[in-house]
Order: sequence, then C-alpha cells, then structure tokens
Amino acid sequence: MPSTAHSFLFVPGDRSERFEKAVSSGAHCVIIDLEDAVSPAAKHIARQAAYTFFEHGGIALLRINALDSAWAA
Repeated sequence: MPSTAHSFLFVPGDRSERFEKAVSSGAHCVIIDLEDAVSPAAKHIARQAAYTFFEHGGIALLRINALDSAWAA
C-alpha cells in the first residue's frame, strides 16, 4: 500500500463492472472486497471476477475473509 494513500475505495467483488471505474476514480487505493460486501451465495462470482481483473493486469488490493473462516480458501 502506498505510504501516501489518503483515500480508500472499496468495491464489492461481485460488481466487476465497477472495478475499472473505481481504479479511474482518483482514489489512492482501490480495494476489491470479497468479505463483507459479498453475500455467501455470490462469493464464487466475486472470486472469479477478481481473478479475471488481476489476470488482465488490473491493479488493486484484495480484501479476503479471515484465514480461519470457511471462506478464506
């Protein structure tokens, strides 16, 4: 994370149509949220969307569930 980051923009991981807009927003850090912002039923969609975003060169941070949760893997 940049040491000069002042603004953080969380984007729900199951709303991939918002990823690029968030990156272009001017926020210092964009965070794709796979945790609280995504319902359990949509977690698989969010994971695939984040994977695709990063696979195509997208740059953001990724928020995941706690490592001791059922959703961490």
